[in-house]
Amino acid sequence: MYYADEIIEEIRYSNDIVEVVSEYVSLEKKGRYYFGLCPFHKEKTPSFSVTPSLQIFNCFGCSKGGNVIQFIMNIENLDFVEAVKLLAEKANIILPETGAGISEDELVKKKNLIGINKEAARFYYNYLTAGKGKEALEYLSARKIMKRTIKKFGLGLSPLSSGLLLKHLNDKGYEDRLIVESGLAISGNNGIYERFRGRIMFPIFDIRGNVIGFGGRVVDKSKPKYMNSPETMTYNKRKNLYGLNYAKNSGNKNIIVVEGYMDVISLHQSGIINSVASLGTALTESQGRILKKYFDRIIICYDSDAAGKNAAMRGLDLLNDIGCNVKVLEIPNGKDPDDFIRNNGADRFNNLIEKSSSLAEYKIRELKKNYNIETTDGRVAFVNKMAAVLAELDNKIEMEMYLKKLAGDYGVSEESIYAEIIKLKGKAAFSPAFLKKKTDVRIKTGTFDKDEKEIIHDELLLIAALCLDNNVYGLIKDDLAADDFTKDNRVVLKRIFERLNKNERVVAAEVLSSMSEVSSCALAGIIDKECNFDDGRKPLDIVTKLKKHKLMARKKEIFEILKNRESLGEGDVEKFTRELNVIVMQMKNSEIKTRKEGFNEAKR
Repeated sequence: MYYADEIIEEIRYSNDIVEVVSEYVSLEKKGRYYFGLCPFHKEKTPSFSVTPSLQIFNCFGCSKGGNVIQFIMNIENLDFVEAVKLLAEKANIILPETGAGISEDELVKKKNLIGINKEAARFYYNYLTAGKGKEALEYLSARKIMKRTIKKFGLGLSPLSSGLLLKHLNDKGYEDRLIVESGLAISGNNGIYERFRGRIMFPIFDIRGNVIGFGGRVVDKSKPKYMNSPETMTYNKRKNLYGLNYAKNSGNKNIIVVEGYMDVISLHQSGIINSVASLGTALTESQGRILKKYFDRIIICYDSDAAGKNAAMRGLDLLNDIGCNVKVLEIPNGKDPDDFIRNNGADRFNNLIEKSSSLAEYKIRELKKNYNIETTDGRVAFVNKMAAVLAELDNKIEMEMYLKKLAGDYGVSEESIYAEIIKLKGKAAFSPAFLKKKTDVRIKTGTFDKDEKEIIHDELLLIAALCLDNNVYGLIKDDLAADDFTKDNRVVLKRIFERLNKNERVVAAEVLSSMSEVSSCALAGIIDKECNFDDGRKPLDIVTKLKKHKLMARKKEIFEILKNRESLGEGDVEKFTRELNVIVMQMKNSEIKTRKEGFNEAKR
C-alpha cells in the first residue's frame, strides 16, 4: 500500500517529533536539543538526542536515527505504512484508503462538518451581499475593503435574529446535533441557538481551501469585539493560519505574520499576499513548522502596543528555537498593518519589509529601553543582557558582526562582550567549522570495504548539505548527476535533483522518509554531528572528493582489465591505456587545484 508524498509529508509535519518522542522517552532540553536515555539500547548516560529544528532523532550509542515516522517504526515495531497510519490518527488526518483507522461513522461526520461550514459560509456571504447587511457593508467600505476582496475571502454577516442559519442548514439536510458539533450553534436549556449573531463573519480555511471554522467581529462597539469558533473535529487553531491557503501560492520566500483578520485582508488587497494571521495572539510550534515548510524567512509584524510586543517576542523565540530565519517589522507611530497600508499604500509597507530587524537587533533595541546606559551600572547591566542575546546566535559571522558593531555603539571592548558570551555558552561559542571532525556513522552493512564506506559517507554528506541549504544545488548541479552515485543514494539524489530543478523545497526530515533504515540512521547522524554551514566552500570540496572517488573507481576497473592483456585486442589495450592516462592526469590536476586553493585560502 502506498500513500502520496504530499499525504506523508502532511502527516510528518503535523506530528512534532518532540511531542511524539516524549510519549516514550523522558527528554530534557539543553539549548536547542533534547536529550534522554535511548529506548533502543540499554544505557546509563543519555546519548539519544532530538533536534526540533530539523525534526530528527539520533542516538550516538546505537546509531538509530531518522524522522518521526522512523521513530514510530522502531519504537512500535511497525512497518512504514502502519507507522504512517498511527501518526495520521494522532493528527486526525484522514488517509484516502482507510480513513486513518477512524470509524466509518467518524469519517462521514468529518465530511458533514466541513459541508456544514461551507453552507454556513455561503449563507453568511449571501446575507451580507443581498442588501440585508447595510451597516456591515458600510463598515467594510469605511475600512476600504473592496467587493472583490469580500468575495475572495468569503466575508459575510450573521443575522441578528436567531434561527435563520439553523433553518437553512436543516433545509440542507443537516441535523441539529451536527450543527452544534460544528461550533456554529450552542445547546442550551431552551434548545439550540446560533453562536454568531450580528457579526461580520470571516471564514477560516485550511491549507486545501476547506472552511473549517469562523471568526466573527461586531459592527458596533459591543463586547467581545471578536468571537471565534471553538475547537472541533475540523478546526484546531494551533495548527492553522488565516490566509495560508492563498499565501502559500504567492511565490514569495518571505511570509509576514500579523495579528488580525483585517490586517491580512488589507495586505492581500494591496497585493501583499505573502501574509497570514495567527489565530490568537501568539504563534504555536505547529504553526511555526508549517510556515517553515513553505517559506525561507518569517517576518513578525504585530501591533506596537505592549500586548503586540510581548506576542512578537514569544513568537520570535519560538520560531528561532525551531530553526526559522526570523525578522521583525515595526510599524511607526503605533499603527497596525491595516491602518498603515490604508493610509500609506503598499510601496511604503514594502519599504518597511526591507528594513525589518533581525531577532538579535530587535531584542537588543527593546532591552536598551529598560536601562540607562549613560550610567556605569546601567551600561554594565545592559551589556550583560546583550551578551545573553548574542550567545543565542549559532552563526559565527553574524555573532562577530554584532560584536564589532555593538562594541563600537556602546563603548565596550569586543573582548569583554565575548568573555560574557563564553560564560553563558562555553568555549564552543565560536566554532567556525562547516565540517567538524568526522564521526563514525556506522554504516552497518558489513559488505562495503573502507573506500566504499568513505564514498557512501561523502554522498550522504552531500545529501545533508542539499537538505540543510537548497542553494547548494546551484553550486554542484553542473558537476554531478544522480547516476554518478551508489545505488541507494542514486535513487534519493535523483528525487532531490528533480524537486530542486522545479524550485521545490527539500527538507531533511522529508528525505529521511524515503531512505532505508541504515541510510536514514547514517544521514541523521551526519546532520546532527558534522554539518555547520558557516563555510560555503565545503559543498564544493565534497563534490571534488566525490569526483575523485569516481575517477579512482574507474582507475581500479581499468587496472583489472589490463591485467589480462592477452585476452584483449591491440586496439582495446591502447584505448584503455589512453583512458587510464587521462584519469591519472585529471586526478593530478585536481590535487594541484586543491593545494593551490588551500594556499590562497591560507594567505587570505
